Amino acid sequence: MPGPMELAVTVSALTCQFGGLLALDDLSLEIPVGQVVGLVGPNGAGKTTLLDVVSGLLRPTTGTVTVFGQDVARRGREVRAQLGVVPQETALYEEVSARQNLRFAAALYDVVDEKARVEAVLAVVGLTARGDDAVRTLSGGMQRRLAIARALLHEPRMLILDEPTLGVDIEARHQIWSHVRKLRGQGKTVLLSTNYLDEAEALCDRVVMLRAGKKVAEDSPRGLLARAGRCVELECAPGEAVEIEKTLVGSPGVLRIETADLGLVAYIEGSSSPEDLVRRAMQVCPLSGFRIRSPDLVEVFRALGRQGGQERGDAP
Repeated sequence: MPGPMELAVTVSALTCQFGGLLALDDLSLEIPVGQVVGLVGPNGAGKTTLLDVVSGLLRPTTGTVTVFGQDVARRGREVRAQLGVVPQETALYEEVSARQNLRFAAALYDVVDEKARVEAVLAVVGLTARGDDAVRTLSGGMQRRLAIARALLHEPRMLILDEPTLGVDIEARHQIWSHVRKLRGQGKTVLLSTNYLDEAEALCDRVVMLRAGKKVAEDSPRGLLARAGRCVELECAPGEAVEIEKTLVGSPGVLRIETADLGLVAYIEGSSSPEDLVRRAMQVCPLSGFRIRSPDLVEVFRALGRQGGQERGDAP
């Protein structure tokens, strides 16, 4: 029998309120050691607030957070020593070199063998050749990578990344993804927030979807995709789309139907036959074409977010 799963983070009934704003609303979740867990959701969903609470920068109104078995509120200093945090703003000293930035940080962390450690983390993020260049001369992606290097200096057990690829180009984005994957391969735990659902799909073992401070859904990327159903794109004229929608709405296995530029997109249960749906549509009028595919995470969030809002009485 396998032993119990070791947890890096346990969040229990967490609430954070700022005046009339409820940033986190009775939120609970667990993050296993060695996994990459992504927080996704629109701006204002509570992602950064949750990261601030986990890293000990913010005290919750109610609820508890433990990191590697230690209560963050009571043992904040010990907890922070095990964390590497990369905020949205890199907060680097732009007029001095990348190496000098890391040496300053190493002194603050009391890093043993500072020089060797600085060179090691520069190598990890691929910036050895630019180590003596002023930070202001580095691209946005390089500065992000330098911020990750700084967070790794003291060899933390867990890395917290708040929108790690915000504002960087495609090439830099994929380089940062590569570094995150390497950290997971080394057994590091990573908690990241992102507005890019393809990023969560590419990097994360589990995805937590937040909306208005509440957890809408939590699953593996593959599991979330399965919960939203398969997509059947039906190509037809606008007038025909109206008639087809009337026929298909409420049919067994049809989760929902949305209009699209090409005609309609029908979302069906995994056990339903897309071919049957296409045949039913063609009985109404001819189709220009059709395509069967899996939903992307944008569509998953829209679907599950709508369900979560309806359960709470929010406007869909």
